[in-house]
Amino acid sequence: MKQQLAGRRWALMLTVMALVASACTSGEDAPPTTAAPPTTTSAPPPTLAPPGDEAPEDPDPGFYVNLIWQQHQPRYPLLEDGTISRPWVRVHAAKDYYDMAALHDQFPEVRATFNLTPVLLLQLEELSNGAKDIYWTTAEVNAADLDDDQKRFLIERFFDTNRKIIERFPRYQELLDQRDAIGTDTAIDQFSEEDFRDLQILFNLAWTDPGFLDVEPLAELVTKARDFSEEDKVVLFAEHLRIINEVIPLYSRLWDEGKIEVTTSPLAHPILPLISDTSLATVGDPAAILPDNRFQQIPDADQQVIRGLDVAEGLLGRRPIGMWPGEGAVSQLVMSLFSKNGVEWVATGEDVLAPSLGIGSFTRDASDLVQEAGDLYRPWQAELSRNDPVPMFFRDGLLSDLIGFEYSGMSGEAAASDLMGRLADIREALEADGPPDPERPPIVSIILDGENAWENYDNDGKDFLEALYRNLSESDFVTTITPSEYLERFGEPESLDEVWPGSWFQPNFATWIGETEEASAWDYLFGVRNDLTEAQ
Repeated sequence: MKQQLAGRRWALMLTVMALVASACTSGEDAPPTTAAPPTTTSAPPPTLAPPGDEAPEDPDPGFYVNLIWQQHQPRYPLLEDGTISRPWVRVHAAKDYYDMAALHDQFPEVRATFNLTPVLLLQLEELSNGAKDIYWTTAEVNAADLDDDQKRFLIERFFDTNRKIIERFPRYQELLDQRDAIGTDTAIDQFSEEDFRDLQILFNLAWTDPGFLDVEPLAELVTKARDFSEEDKVVLFAEHLRIINEVIPLYSRLWDEGKIEVTTSPLAHPILPLISDTSLATVGDPAAILPDNRFQQIPDADQQVIRGLDVAEGLLGRRPIGMWPGEGAVSQLVMSLFSKNGVEWVATGEDVLAPSLGIGSFTRDASDLVQEAGDLYRPWQAELSRNDPVPMFFRDGLLSDLIGFEYSGMSGEAAASDLMGRLADIREALEADGPPDPERPPIVSIILDGENAWENYDNDGKDFLEALYRNLSESDFVTTITPSEYLERFGEPESLDEVWPGSWFQPNFATWIGETEEASAWDYLFGVRNDLTEAQ
């Protein structure tokens, strides 16, 4: 009994830790992302070519791009009946996780790294083993048997989709216009049985990659467009489950074939430096309001790293050697935890590198070119007194954010062309400062959320991604490379005196600590941790 109590409290502590310390963007009010097509049991999506032999390598131009896609979801709590409270792991698997990886079968020359967080992997496994989310179970209810609470849930939550996606389905748009015109309460009474059934189907079709919608068995549902049957739900959810079951094996295969690298994060995606010591908050934010109780659990932070690697290895079949810490949050202290647990490189943002170098922040000219390009476009190494050094890669924030937030307003071809032009400008600017060092050539790190951008793009971002990958595979001035490949080829980078405590987008931790309510949350976590200690 004591062991069961301790286990439950440990699970509670991990959940609270993740909620307090992590800031995942996906959630009820910010639905998650988009994908590309997988192979289906009937026919492979036409947009994906079958795997082929790699083309002979062209002469190496000595200028590299490190492309890292962060695939993550928070641990969604369960409802009283064991149903998952949010659908975002399932629908992102159907819309994003599979197709983004499968694109590397179509473009085997392009190397990229995918960071799969442990809590995402665990939830994918649970779905494969029979777990369901409430959006799934509510959609399965026969439309003729829906009660008022279920109808309200459908009316309020089954339009949790980007308007750009809804517009692709005329019947879905019709239902949204009808709901908006008469209001939620009236819609509950006035929507017909057919309206509710169509809504049950269309939400889940909309959260499916267009490549899957172009082939059977889902192409028939898209063509049908409306007046769906209860039997159509069986087809749709069987296809979602099939895709979910193929996600982890796909990443494992591509990793084994050397087409991608796979990394992971600490177990619950926490802000690891703050788990180690909340007083670090004042380094980058001297006015931060700290909790009354200093939270300082280095052993817990260590376990987050160990257990994250264990989960990834158990489900992927290989132990990652690279890591994207939760929110890219690092400090000199936690770099030792990575090192002692076999992590061979870490990625974070330019807002950590600049103060680590003592330059405050990177500056850009009128053309958006970084003036300190020689410092940003290279890996650095965290020197540790008692552990092996750990190389670090730092994202170009502007290039990453262009993909995440700006390029969705352009055509796919135009956006890909703009990014390639910016890469060419970076190389030209670097060469203007002198010939690149062949022993330590420049590498531009583009690192961003691989989920939530695509629903804002036309065609779920597929046109942009395919144009970008095609341009990268055909380029004569830039080569894609993974961090592990770069380090294997070019060896240890130059050392940093000390790693500044910060995250991927700010030189501090102000998003997670520093205000009164955040201080209270950390004090609650302190209390939960003490309860766990007593239970143990």
